[in-house]
Amino acid sequence: MNPPFYQLIQPEGIYKPATYNHAVRAGNTIYVAGQVARDINGNLVAPNDAAGQARQVYHNLRQVLETAGAKPEHVVKVTTYLVDPADSKAVSEVRLEFFGDHRPPHTGLIVAGLGSPEVKVEVEVIAVLEE
Repeated sequence: MNPPFYQLIQPEGIYKPATYNHAVRAGNTIYVAGQVARDINGNLVAPNDAAGQARQVYHNLRQVLETAGAKPEHVVKVTTYLVDPADSKAVSEVRLEFFGDHRPPHTGLIVAGLGSPEVKVEVEVIAVLEE
């Protein structure tokens, strides 16, 4: 049972991690766990294509946000993790397409690795709903 001050979010239509929930809503703030390019069955999409992975990542993010009652324009912070700096431009283009005219603050990090060797990009966000 969740304490009364937060709600765990586990959306339908995307893969269900075994060890965590996709997001938590605490008050009017939604914290979304890092999303990777897993399809509904948990299979990695586009293993050798960072832009293809980013498209799946943002598809998953949309599902999580919608389940929590939010839209992309509610996002107030984005963090992107990449394993290859050469992928930055392609992944940024997908991010900009997802957000349209909305430009939330963004931090991009180059890391030595992510959850599995084939994962090239992971994105986490924080969103705030109107009170």
